[in-house]
Amino acid sequence: MIPRPPRVANHVETPIPVRDRRLGGPHWWDPDRIRHLDDMPHHCPACGFSLDGPGGIVVEYWEADRRMYHVWCKACRWAGDVVRVRRMIGHEAAD
Repeated sequence: MIPRPPRVANHVETPIPVRDRRLGGPHWWDPDRIRHLDDMPHHCPACGFSLDGPGGIVVEYWEADRRMYHVWCKACRWAGDVVRVRRMIGHEAAD
């Protein structure tokens, strides 16, 4: 008996011009992607351990027009939200 390839009902063969399309190069979303990489935290705010690679998790989400990052650190097991602050107004402690 000759084995047959599995039948897939929703399989569509990719057309030749799309199959060989290059995925690199400039795209319209590049400025947002670069800003995302600049804004995301690379170190744990609690212990300073690197979050790049398998050291933790950084997930971006939005709250209105604010860009938020949910962070989990593998080293100290800290989890929380990190928000970039453009301007902070504080007070000076009294003596």
